[in-house]
Amino acid sequence: MKLKLLFWLLLVGNVVLFGLSRGYFGASATERREPQRLTQQLRPELLSLLPANSEKLASQLRAQAAPAPAAGTDAAATATPVAPDAPTPAATAATAATTAPTAPTAAAPQLAAVTPSCTEVGNFTAADARRFSEQLASLKLGDKVVQKLTQDVTSHMVFIPPQDGRDGAERRIAELRRLGIGDFYVIPDSFPNPALRNGVSLGIFRTEEAAKAYVGQLISRGVRSARIIARRSGAGKQVFQLRDLSPEARTALDNIKSAFPDQEIRACGA
Repeated sequence: MKLKLLFWLLLVGNVVLFGLSRGYFGASATERREPQRLTQQLRPELLSLLPANSEKLASQLRAQAAPAPAAGTDAAATATPVAPDAPTPAATAATAATTAPTAPTAAAPQLAAVTPSCTEVGNFTAADARRFSEQLASLKLGDKVVQKLTQDVTSHMVFIPPQDGRDGAERRIAELRRLGIGDFYVIPDSFPNPALRNGVSLGIFRTEEAAKAYVGQLISRGVRSARIIARRSGAGKQVFQLRDLSPEARTALDNIKSAFPDQEIRACGA
């Protein structure tokens, strides 16, 4: 019985001590005295306790609740007067801002003139091409200049390509006759283009469209080997192609070309 009583007394004592340390039974003695908190203050000698009805405390509360003075009213009223001839700092700053030279505005980027990488000039006759070439030599463009011979297309021929020489041509003629086609002739061995010799010509047309229309008619009649070739004039024209010209070289080219008003400058392939 004594042990049980001792046990319960210890238990109740621990519970009471725990409650006191947690403040369950009101402020503890440490909190009432707070000596350690006073020692932690930076300047404890300046602290003073005021009663709730203190006039000093009420004036401090009223000062905190009052609205802040508007900018430019009280501040302007309390500003230090300045002599009339002495410029204020604000006026000095404004004067400096107006008299300071403005920074030059950045120039808008100018777009470089886009020139074709390949420029083509004219359809010159042999004599004009020689004159143009002599003037072009002054630019010293070197391998940037290429001179070409072009020939104008004068007509289009519908033909059957040669195969097996003259004997092959005879076989094709017999086949055309069997299909009821009689408008043809065998291209002779004296023809300038050796690739067409002993071929069979089926007609000459001024435009490519007319030649294509006739090929369509031949296909409908059973002739499927007909082809079209462009015929060009014997007298060719000279064309100059100039690549990667600088703006200065392009200007010089325009000046040279002005002596040849019948010629045109264009992009290659135009």
